[in-house]
Amino acid sequence: EAETKSRGEELAAIAKAKEVIKENVAGAESLSYGLNQVSLVQVTRAGSGITSKAALARYEAVRMVRDLAEKQHSPMLAQLAMRLRAAGGDDQFAKVRGLIQDMIERLEKEAEADAKKKAYCDTELSESDAKKADKVAEIEKLTTQIDKMSARSAMLKEEVAELQHSLAELAKSQAEMDKIRAEEK
Repeated sequence: EAETKSRGEELAAIAKAKEVIKENVAGAESLSYGLNQVSLVQVTRAGSGITSKAALARYEAVRMVRDLAEKQHSPMLAQLAMRLRAAGGDDQFAKVRGLIQDMIERLEKEAEADAKKKAYCDTELSESDAKKADKVAEIEKLTTQIDKMSARSAMLKEEVAELQHSLAELAKSQAEMDKIRAEEK
């Protein structure tokens, strides 16, 4: 459950990063840039080297992924943050989106594998529980039979003891009669 929760938080952070990136570059593909649209004003964050909204959005996305990696102690997210920070060139956001997409695909595959493993475990557990219930019922049945047989055995032993006592008395009386007959002759 902890892994599932962690994955959920990772996916949420990645989705947030994608959203921030899309918000800041949305519609940029459809715009045409001519010389009349060029502005010489640069927006700079003090000492950070961030010179545009897109760079700021990229910086925030990298920072968010890095913070999540530290919070979750996730080497995969830390590696993603480093790859995002190192990504350069003209199409940085395409690389960022690609990295995020790769991470999402990997997490989805892991979640699918976990789901299969859980389904297998649940099936095996239910089968084991059913077998256990059958064995418990069989034990109870056999215990009942043993109790019945033990009671019957005790009863038969009592009857045998009574019969032996009767037989001993009969033998004693036979011996007395034989003695009496022998004396009469």
